[in-house]
Amino acid sequence: MSVGSYNYQEVFQSLIFASILYICNMAQNIAYTFRKGTTADAILLARLGWQTFNETFAAYNKPEDMAAFHKTMYSPELQAAELADPATEFVIVEAAGEAIAYLKLNTGAAPAAIQAKNPLQINRLYISKLWLGKGLGDQLMQLSIEKAKQNGHDVVWLTVWEHNERAMRFYQKYGFREVGELEFILGQDVQRDLYMQREV
Repeated sequence: MSVGSYNYQEVFQSLIFASILYICNMAQNIAYTFRKGTTADAILLARLGWQTFNETFAAYNKPEDMAAFHKTMYSPELQAAELADPATEFVIVEAAGEAIAYLKLNTGAAPAAIQAKNPLQINRLYISKLWLGKGLGDQLMQLSIEKAKQNGHDVVWLTVWEHNERAMRFYQKYGFREVGELEFILGQDVQRDLYMQREV
């Protein structure tokens, strides 16, 4: 409906469109903070670790198997022990003060399937569901590879569930290739994971 020279429907639509553009621009310009995890982050990592694991795999597994895995892998006590391990490094990503993603790197001996003299393992790389597709995975992978170069590692390796096709495509994009397999126990379910590695 027009009143005088104004079309209020068009004005309203313009305001909606401007608001959407503003929100999109704000999302694109969010500043991410990458920081090293400390022993003070045990509770945070227990929560974030389980949240992101559950978001990734709950739809494909039985609730009782997920619950059993939760108890054995994501307690604050276990996270505190891992944070205190000198062979382990956590990187936590925050946006607006909220932890939204994390990376866990391990040094030391690798399984026989990994062909390396001084390997670096990407043990975990998880991002909260709401923050997927915003480039964080690429930034964390690039950070891992750069750390491997700086510290003289010759290979970066990881494991991935055989049915996690999205993750496998992501790793292949960075030059990872399959080099073996292993069993992964989730509650009572014995699953098949794949070893993947890439040269630095």
